[in-house]
Amino acid sequence: MRIRPLLLAAVLLAIPPATTLAQGVPPAAPADSVTELRLVDGTVVRGQVVERSETTIVLRTSGGARVEVPRAQVVRERLVAVRASGEVWDEDPNATRLFFTSTARPLDKGEGYISSFMLFFPFVAYGVTDRVTIAGGTPILPGLLGQVFYVAPKVTVWDRARSSVSLGALGFFVTEELDAGSVGIVYGAGTFGSADNAVTVGAGWGYAATNDYSGLSNDPVFMIGGERRVSRRVKLITENWLAFGGGEVGGLVSGGFRFIGDRLSADLGFGGALGTESACCIPLVNFVYAFGR
Repeated sequence: MRIRPLLLAAVLLAIPPATTLAQGVPPAAPADSVTELRLVDGTVVRGQVVERSETTIVLRTSGGARVEVPRAQVVRERLVAVRASGEVWDEDPNATRLFFTSTARPLDKGEGYISSFMLFFPFVAYGVTDRVTIAGGTPILPGLLGQVFYVAPKVTVWDRARSSVSLGALGFFVTEELDAGSVGIVYGAGTFGSADNAVTVGAGWGYAATNDYSGLSNDPVFMIGGERRVSRRVKLITENWLAFGGGEVGGLVSGGFRFIGDRLSADLGFGGALGTESACCIPLVNFVYAFGR
């Protein structure tokens, strides 16, 4: 069966050998992490914070210069990692998602994003707390816009530097029949690795909570995905699904690239279906704009 090699490839993609790491992505130097201040005029200042007051933040730059920045001029402050080469790379602004499915990583409180999956399926997500994320949207399609909407809550129950575990759901509702309930999927996911190179595995079960029926499917759907940073602006992404039901195995496989900016990221990839009816080379497009802290 062709699915198994593809899943193995996902794992290998997310865990590069030491020789590849040495020649490709320079490792971050946590001890040398610095503070980045973005000012109202668009200027970016980076350095170690040496002094704070109610009106001023004082930084020491890598060149040893002392820079005093008025707090009133700061629109954003964040920690950034400095690579062993001395480069400062932007974090992935879409680290809580692969192409479509969620990783186990949470949004921090006050962070959020606006995304457009396949152009017609927008999402807005927000970190209610450091462990609870809520997302939702409505398809931008004739007859569905405003008539059907989806809600995706997620709770991260374990969150460490190199491992996270979360529980979540994706529910669909009809606006005119809210009292009829919803259908969707409930899932659990785990993400293991760094922000640059990680594997995400998960399992989900379809559910129905309607006036006519309430319950979970007996047939789980499994997911394995991976991400690997290959340069300052590019990350490789793969997301693969396996479904069992009626004695048959079906699957969806995908792979592509994420182009990383300061707050904006763009995913471009291709997917295909495996099983009794196969399909190839379905384009996958996703744009994300991050906002908040």
